[in-house]
Amino acid sequence: MKVLVLHGSARKGGDTDTLAERFLAGMAEEGPHEVRHFYAIDMTIAHCRGAACMACEGDGGTRGCVVEDDMQAVYPALREAQVVVLATPMFWGYMTSQLKTLFDRLEAAVSPAYFGGKDFVLLIGYRHYHGSIVEWLNRITRAFQSRCHSIVCQTYDPQTDRDVPIGETPERLEEAFALGRRIAASRSS
Repeated sequence: MKVLVLHGSARKGGDTDTLAERFLAGMAEEGPHEVRHFYAIDMTIAHCRGAACMACEGDGGTRGCVVEDDMQAVYPALREAQVVVLATPMFWGYMTSQLKTLFDRLEAAVSPAYFGGKDFVLLIGYRHYHGSIVEWLNRITRAFQSRCHSIVCQTYDPQTDRDVPIGETPERLEEAFALGRRIAASRSS
């Protein structure tokens, strides 16, 4: 099975990367998988030019995006993946700007060929609010008959005004592991 992991954090090895590692470890319990990782912070991705460009004509990926940059590697990885993982902290109630830029560029690939019949896994570290990104992904997956799975982990304790490292939330790490195992088992049966 092919798995695509899109990392939104600027801090490699941080909380959301750790959640992704646990999810992948759970998948590995059911057998080997081909996993591709993209770290948005390390990629050169231009902004989507939208209506000013429309060279893709919004045709669902047939024409593709005319902007040549690191997104050219993401398009085929997304198309081939059966499982797509978004691992990102929340900034101002939404995914990081780096990951948002990557998703804006997926406008050239909005079609069942790229988004249909997949398991999308959202792994979020948040301080105060996470609902907007969960609602967004739920809408997309419903539109393309895909499945949406979310694990949200509050990485801040407002009572003590202290950041909470992911290691102090073992229940979320176990939840990520169990979800990986469950998705891998359901896809191999």
